Amino acid sequence: MKKTWNRMKESWQRFWETDVCSGEKKHLSQSDRRWLLYWNFTTCITMLSFVILITGMNTFWVNRANNKNVEEILNRIGAYMASATEDEYDKITESLRQELVFGAYSRDMESFIEYIPNTAESCGTCMESYPASVFLVCTNTGLLYSLDLYEGGSSPDEYEGMTWMTFGYDEVGQTSLSVFKSPGQGEGYAEIDYGSGIISLHRMKRLFCDDCIRSILNVAEGHLLKDFVLFDARERVFYPIDSGIVIEIGNYRLETEYADGNYKITIQAL
Repeated sequence: MKKTWNRMKESWQRFWETDVCSGEKKHLSQSDRRWLLYWNFTTCITMLSFVILITGMNTFWVNRANNKNVEEILNRIGAYMASATEDEYDKITESLRQELVFGAYSRDMESFIEYIPNTAESCGTCMESYPASVFLVCTNTGLLYSLDLYEGGSSPDEYEGMTWMTFGYDEVGQTSLSVFKSPGQGEGYAEIDYGSGIISLHRMKRLFCDDCIRSILNVAEGHLLKDFVLFDARERVFYPIDSGIVIEIGNYRLETEYADGNYKITIQAL
């Protein structure tokens, strides 16, 4: 092993030894090695500079074209707005609003959540404990509507003949809610009168944390009703509201049906 190492060491030293004018040398001279190193280095720097220059020019022209397109769009919008009558202005703003809310929010959801600052002082779906196990959450108001038939530790006998009613309304999505409970019979239901289904991300940024907003929007995407979702307070999980969905949360079985523009969630104690 030592002999092998010594041979390798001698070969390495002979390779880098100073040039001697001898035709017996079988390796590149020191000047040749320096020449190759210099020109290889120069070639690499030149190619790198060329690539950086081309990339910079391409970026400049792309940004210039984008700025030109944006300016043209803004000028066109400004022309339409300035020349529109009051009725035409309302139609234009409503069309733009619906395009932004219904079309872009799902595609650019992550960008919207990132760029709009969150001003929520507390999140209604991030509390340490809840008085019930299952809620209907209104995404535009932040209100939680309990669907539990019984309070903790109580039994159906304590509610014999009692009926509870709760009402709610979402002015943004124009959706109304009615909750009817008959604890003595171990059943109840919630009716949701579907409106426009609009979600205001600006309002959500004032009511929920960003993690809950992402969860709610991911659950609501692809479903007709977006401004109400079901919330499992024990497992901290959101569920969509759609026809044919049957889930069990806590001690309750929930079944959703859709008819004549209304959603009905049947609540059955297990």
